[in-house]
Amino acid sequence: MANYLTYPMKTMRITQSYTGAVSHLPHTTGSPKDYPIDDGGKDGGKDAIFCPCDEVKVFRVYGVGETGVNTLFLQSQTKVDFADGTRDFFCALLTHPDDADLSAPALGKTFCRGEVITREGSDGASGNHIHLSAGKGRVTGTGWRQNSRRKWVLTCTGGACRPEELFFVDPAFTEVRDSKDLKFRILPTAKGGKRVFAPGVYRVADADILNVRTGPGLRHPKQTFALLSRDAQRRVLRLAGRPVDGYCRGLCFTVTQVENGWGKTPSGWVCLDYCERM
Repeated sequence: MANYLTYPMKTMRITQSYTGAVSHLPHTTGSPKDYPIDDGGKDGGKDAIFCPCDEVKVFRVYGVGETGVNTLFLQSQTKVDFADGTRDFFCALLTHPDDADLSAPALGKTFCRGEVITREGSDGASGNHIHLSAGKGRVTGTGWRQNSRRKWVLTCTGGACRPEELFFVDPAFTEVRDSKDLKFRILPTAKGGKRVFAPGVYRVADADILNVRTGPGLRHPKQTFALLSRDAQRRVLRLAGRPVDGYCRGLCFTVTQVENGWGKTPSGWVCLDYCERM
């Protein structure tokens, strides 16, 4: 099943995007860079920040009882599906929660999708909001470093990313009041439950033998074992122990083209509803 990354607040009211001249522009124009947004939630109160994927672990808690600005560093425990069609681990930093809201997200604590991690705050800020920077891969070092313009930016193996490249918006959960013209994609499962696929590496997950066809649809003939690519034949023999007419469970393959839920592979077309993205 897909592990979509969804926007972590019930109201999106972005008060400053990553291009904001108030304080964010040095983040995006320095080296290294990240792409932070400030979200003030519904009404300037202290809205909750929810876990945006299946599992997130608190990598680091900074600032409590110190002079630094309170910041939580988060790391997903499994790979997630991003809005730009890629799949990787997810990491983020959340800045400005108040001390009282950093007692629950203790170092090393793991949250599941939909659980409250913390709330907006005003530690180091003039009003309640959350400062959010996010990226792909795993957190590196302490989770941040000062860039050439003296702003502290997120550091991770896959690099910091623009939020609209990462987060889907689930309209059943998040009301969008102000996106500051950032173009977020709607959660695929919000469109009648239909999954959305993109080229990449997949694995057969929900079928013992997945038919491979000459074209994208059931009307096209099935491929026999002899017509599979030589690489696919070797993988089938290793996983199934015998020749079978199709891809067996656990077999990984590359999709170069997607059409109506079908993916083109080196051996032919397969229905991606039975597959998971790697």
